[in-house]
Amino acid sequence: MDVRAVAFDFDGTLAAHSGGWTLLHELYGTTASGDERTAAYRNGDLSFEAWCRGNVADWRDRGVTEADIERAADALKLTAGADALLEWVVESDMPFSIISSGVTDLLTPIQPYGPELLVSNDLRFDDNRLVGVEANVGPDDKGDLLERVCADMGVSTAETVYVGDAHTDVEAFEVAGYAILFDPDPRFPDSGYELVDEVHNERDLRHVRDAIADVMD
Repeated sequence: MDVRAVAFDFDGTLAAHSGGWTLLHELYGTTASGDERTAAYRNGDLSFEAWCRGNVADWRDRGVTEADIERAADALKLTAGADALLEWVVESDMPFSIISSGVTDLLTPIQPYGPELLVSNDLRFDDNRLVGVEANVGPDDKGDLLERVCADMGVSTAETVYVGDAHTDVEAFEVAGYAILFDPDPRFPDSGYELVDEVHNERDLRHVRDAIADVMD
């Protein structure tokens, strides 16, 4: 396969934590209201945008600031092997992007590797105060977004490897040239396995690096 680009999910894939929204609820003591809101969203009573706004309102009420979010991002841990994988991607002169239904402001650990594009949900601040959110990436949006990201990178989806772990990655798996499912989340649907080319259950991204290299040979 002629691999010209790679796209990654973040939460649960490149990042050790499974969900950025959940992590922030845990940090700021708003898990209970967050869980209630998520149940309402899953029941169809809330739009994704309203779900995002409600989460942000919880944190704003707790006095969460831009500096607080920056400290949370700086403390995040990447998955084992993420450094080796990303260094290899950069050395191979392949552009890579992140498409995440989490929070853009938590993607700080990826910045040193020079991602081509970061597409996620952007928190908004005014004079250090959390004031809102721009909801860009819902759970079912990654297929369309991968197509846009590939166009922006000047490659086709057929030339792109996508790596993810969750049900929110299914649409991206459907359009990627090569799909790698990494340490599947328990909610990953059985039907989604028909869309992936490889599954890696061991939580070490060096195996994904080797898998991409094999596909390129």
